Amino acid sequence: MKQMALIGSVAAALTLLAAPSAFAQSEGQKLERVEKDNRDIRRDTRDIRHDKADIRRDRAKLREERGERNADLRKEERAIEHGNLKAAEKWDARRRQEQKDVNAIRRDLHKDKVDLAKDRFDRKKDIAKRNRDASKL
Repeated sequence: MKQMALIGSVAAALTLLAAPSAFAQSEGQKLERVEKDNRDIRRDTRDIRHDKADIRRDRAKLREERGERNADLRKEERAIEHGNLKAAEKWDARRRQEQKDVNAIRRDLHKDKVDLAKDRFDRKKDIAKRNRDASKL
């Protein structure tokens, strides 16, 4: 039994001595990791720029669609005031379609905001990783 414990201890000691050399990285490998991290950061920054542009486009489109919907509502109300129910039904149908468009754009805007938040989180994580890797150089 003592002999097994001695053999186990020697094997553990040899493993501990060999482990650092197996995990050591050369300067070139460390530099490559930092460069890869920088590429990831640039990619995330590009994604953030694209998401911000998508959000701006969606907000402009949303304003436009809401304006059209409100104009259709005013025309519908004007038709009702003048007793033209056939025209009022037509404007009501158009207004309902415009509202569906507004809702679709709002969903798209929300999706873009979620994408932006994820990209910002990824970039923050990549920057922290790059800084840790660079500090080991």
